Amino acid sequence: MVTIYGLIHKATRRTYVGCTKYNLAKRMREHRCLLKAGTHASKTLQQDWNLDGEVAFEIAVFQQLPDGCSVIEKRSAELHWMQVNADGLYNENLTSFRPTDEAIKKGVAVRAKQLRGSKQSEETKRKRSIAQLGIPKNHGDKIKATKLRNKLARQAAG
Repeated sequence: MVTIYGLIHKATRRTYVGCTKYNLAKRMREHRCLLKAGTHASKTLQQDWNLDGEVAFEIAVFQQLPDGCSVIEKRSAELHWMQVNADGLYNENLTSFRPTDEAIKKGVAVRAKQLRGSKQSEETKRKRSIAQLGIPKNHGDKIKATKLRNKLARQAAG
């Protein structure tokens, strides 16, 4: 079951709208943990949480969708509830989930390269490999690793 939920500030009725296909209680614990640590992605939600505390917020289930629904259906439902609560919305992004690799391949994500991260150059990989060679893994490997590292460094330099 996919749940579209809201974390609502009782006094101002500002709402954070989210979507989860897992246990809602677990997702709320994750939000609570981030908010208590001061690291939640929504800065305005974090500020209100810091000022008013946990007791100033309530959880509401807006909609439940079947397990087999598509990403487009989930996003449409989530966007609908964001529009319903548009007057006071904590969300800084228009979606609460990241696209999967499959969705990226199909062109769903605009920022696919940024989400996948950058690839290291061959020179960077070689430097990292050389740096790791001097770190002993087992007893007696340090001398062997140091000799090999020095040999590779000489080859790279010359």
